[in-house]
Amino acid sequence: MTQKHALVIGGTGMLSAVSLWLTEIGYRVSVIGRSKQRHHHLVKKAADPTLINNLSLDYNNHSLLEDKVRKAIQQNGPISLVISWIPSKQSLDIVNKLVSEYIDDWKLYQVKGSRRYFNDDILNVPSNCTHSSIYLGFIIEGNQSRWLTNNEIAEGVIKSIQDEKAESIIGRLHPYEKRPNY
Repeated sequence: MTQKHALVIGGTGMLSAVSLWLTEIGYRVSVIGRSKQRHHHLVKKAADPTLINNLSLDYNNHSLLEDKVRKAIQQNGPISLVISWIPSKQSLDIVNKLVSEYIDDWKLYQVKGSRRYFNDDILNVPSNCTHSSIYLGFIIEGNQSRWLTNNEIAEGVIKSIQDEKAESIIGRLHPYEKRPNY
């Protein structure tokens, strides 16, 4: 049996724990991130570093994105799971098209900021893709609010993947006016 292959876009930063978790449950994980230093750090933290395939690039470079994702698929097999923290609809459309060319059924978990819950772009989801939206909210503690920590985000994304819900909210989105200042 071929090893399962996942793609995590933004998987060296706040989603790094998600990338590592996927290797622990049996995935070969291709990770898109801009920082070579963060890629190196991620590989050092992995229980099995050979399961991490680093795709160091800026996803706004569409020709490089297409080339590297295609090579990752050719080297590691079809991608059956994509976790994306990518605000660029055009970049995600490229990934969706590529992944769909190589596999009959796959899942996309799209991680989005809280503002997108209220004003979201419509994504062109291929017919062979099950799409889930994961919205990142905030936490209210006493009289103050704060943004989610990387650990809270990663735990929420993992739970969303395990629960297979079409929509998840990590933290809270209401009351909107209580969102923390940047």
